[in-house]
Amino acid sequence: MIASQAIRTAPARPVPGRRGAHAIRRRPATTPRAAASARSRRAAGTAATWDLRLFALAAAAIVLGFALAVIYLSQATAVSATGYEAQRLSATRNELRRQNALLEVQLAKLDSPARIAADAARLGMTRASYVPVIAAAPLRAATH
Repeated sequence: MIASQAIRTAPARPVPGRRGAHAIRRRPATTPRAAASARSRRAAGTAATWDLRLFALAAAAIVLGFALAVIYLSQATAVSATGYEAQRLSATRNELRRQNALLEVQLAKLDSPARIAADAARLGMTRASYVPVIAAAPLRAATH
């Protein structure tokens, strides 16, 4: 009985396009050892494809994680640099406001009538006792 199992063939399939005696195509008889070997090769091939898929998936996850880390670090660096720039601009604004206040005080001192009178006296100028005023003549349109 064991020998008959080893000789058993696969069911016949018709060959497309042929008729008559040549229509049936038979598989060659295989031994149990050969069938087991074929199954182990298929299993090894399937295991290899799963290993390859898992490796590709792990590699893709690592690359994605690295890309996300690079994007996060670039954004964090940009935010930090913007913060430092804002602090620098704020300090510059405060310094310019201080300088503007000093210039306004200096302008008020230079525009004061007492300072102008003191500088005029130092230069030897005197106050005029009489200021002549000339009346303006009415304007007439010139006729030609």
